[in-house]
Amino acid sequence: MKRSASAQGSSTLLVTLILLLLSGSCLALLMATQTGMLVAAQQKVQVRLLAAADGGVQLGVARGMAGAVDPTTRTLGGGAPGAKVVVEVSGFVPAASGPCLLCMVNLEGTLGSLGGLRRVSHVVSATASAPDRSDGLPSPRRSVSAVVDLAPWPAGSRDEWDLAAMGPRPDPLSSFVDQSDEDGNGAPDLGEPLSPPAIVRLRVGEGDRMTAVFGGGYDARRPTEVGNWLYIVGVESGALLYKRRLDAPATATPAAADLDGDGVADRLYAGTLAGALYRVDVSVGARLEGGRVAASAWAPRRVFETGGLPIRHPPAVVPEPETGTLLLAVGTGTPLDPPPGEPAAGRFFVIVDKGQASAEAVWSLALDQAEELASPPLAAAGLLTFLTFRPTGPGGGEIRRYSLRLRSGDPAGGGARAVQVATGASRPSSDFGSPTRLVVDHPGSFSAPLLSLGEERLLEALRAGMPGSCRFGGARLRLVGADVDAGPLRLAVLPVCRVDVDWFEDGMF
Repeated sequence: MKRSASAQGSSTLLVTLILLLLSGSCLALLMATQTGMLVAAQQKVQVRLLAAADGGVQLGVARGMAGAVDPTTRTLGGGAPGAKVVVEVSGFVPAASGPCLLCMVNLEGTLGSLGGLRRVSHVVSATASAPDRSDGLPSPRRSVSAVVDLAPWPAGSRDEWDLAAMGPRPDPLSSFVDQSDEDGNGAPDLGEPLSPPAIVRLRVGEGDRMTAVFGGGYDARRPTEVGNWLYIVGVESGALLYKRRLDAPATATPAAADLDGDGVADRLYAGTLAGALYRVDVSVGARLEGGRVAASAWAPRRVFETGGLPIRHPPAVVPEPETGTLLLAVGTGTPLDPPPGEPAAGRFFVIVDKGQASAEAVWSLALDQAEELASPPLAAAGLLTFLTFRPTGPGGGEIRRYSLRLRSGDPAGGGARAVQVATGASRPSSDFGSPTRLVVDHPGSFSAPLLSLGEERLLEALRAGMPGSCRFGGARLRLVGADVDAGPLRLAVLPVCRVDVDWFEDGMF
């Protein structure tokens, strides 16, 4: 049967529509496939860029700890078409600093005025881009930034502080003289200073001000009549702000403790030649009456006795936030008037101060016959180190360096408690053993000196005692002083703890 023309036209139209629909579906499928491929390729590029930016941050941290803090650029995959990635890495920039429990204390003197050791937060960022795009679209980019804490670390930007190489000290801002006799014993109250003052910020009068805190000194002609005072003087004005009576001459630099980390001292500690350790609570601001701290404020309180052994060096003061207490490491000299026929020896104490009427001894260590403390004690990360002097003949003797665990007094790192570091020395001066040079030994540095086996073991023991969040990249700190012959004397070697505080993407394009 012959089909009509209209039926044949309808069939042709239907077939055409079906072909059009099939063609559209194929095109849609093809476009979807191509879009998926483009998205997958873009995701692959973004993953590569993120990995490259992350590696750039790691590179920036490593370069910063190795002493290179300038920006740098790296090109990856340049040999393959379309695979080129450019990574721009910023410098390793110190952004903020704060107190840290791992840092060496007793650096409140000249090194402290230069910044001392702190927990220093560094910022570093890296941006990775793929510049060789063939589609004409903007180059994809990924940026990553990180905040990394290093502790202990110099608060300044220098890797080495050498006080001897800094030239003459500047002229003083002020001077102070006291020839008064407030105790009425016929002798001036202020004697010859044997140690530098502690430069401390205190809450005095209407606000905070920088002050010099020092003991009354000494006069060999009148050893019990001169110097029995604790002084506080304004640094800029030289005005006497505070003067209180102690039981005996105070020749050691007082120590200060900042309990809340606001940069203002909360407690002062001063020792005397009679073996008394005084605490002054300065956490509450004091008003001035007639230009001096009111008589009812900041009374010295005797909190510990060494048994008559003289305190000639400042204590190391270590806060313990978990208990709200302070550990104080205090060393002594030999007795001023030893009993006839008995061996004279100094002693070392670690005591805990809970802010109560008296402090309690955690442990004590008797030194050898005629041996006495010869340097300020230093403490960091559970390590306690100090120097002693023991005479071995007329005008000579030996210097020992002790390395102990702060909490127990046991040898730190194994081995002996003390090692001999100098011989044939005369009795050292009062500033012997104070750090005068601070050096950062970077990972891979050829200039870093070799350490002894004992120092290497000590570094390992210190790392083991640091928080679990610490990472160690090989950087270390050396505190150096001058020995009795003016040569370098290594006082302590400390590992540097790295903590990644924050790690985040800055942007995605």
